[in-house]
Amino acid sequence: MDQLDILKEEMAALKRNLDKEQIINDKLMRTVMKQRASWLNTLVKAEFITLPFIWLILAAFSVGLHVSLWYANIFIILAVVDAAFDCRTLRIPPKIFSTYSMTEMRQFLIKQKRERAIQTWVSAPLAIIWILLFTNAMKVGELGAFGLHIGLIGGIIGVIIAIPVIIIIYKKAQNTNDSIINDTEE
Repeated sequence: MDQLDILKEEMAALKRNLDKEQIINDKLMRTVMKQRASWLNTLVKAEFITLPFIWLILAAFSVGLHVSLWYANIFIILAVVDAAFDCRTLRIPPKIFSTYSMTEMRQFLIKQKRERAIQTWVSAPLAIIWILLFTNAMKVGELGAFGLHIGLIGGIIGVIIAIPVIIIIYKKAQNTNDSIINDTEE
């Protein structure tokens, strides 16, 4: 009987140690996931910080090219709405890593990926329409054909720079979600 009691105590101790190890592994995994997602949260904060400066640049550009400030105002309104949606589709609130179960976290991230894809397909055409309207406004403005050429060159350069940056950020955000989703499956 003594050996049976000793074996029972050892089994109970092993079970307690295993439970502690699983808890530590779960906490460690959640910490790693939180760190992996931190760049997304930083990106969303940076968007809101840079928006006033972008408006100032566009306003100065509009005044310099004799184009209505409405274009800068419309751009900033669209950018603020897009950034607000980024709070939902890019930002991963830290509480998710501490309060959600792995299954809930996985469902949240899958939904977020789908919403981000929809947002990108809506935002991109709106941005293109805005660029076309702005370019047309430069043509109609006091600069005439000269304004159109400046606008086209600036627009082309902007698009050449913006498209790869947007694609890189989009893919990196989707990959971040994918890696966290894969971690929740393990």
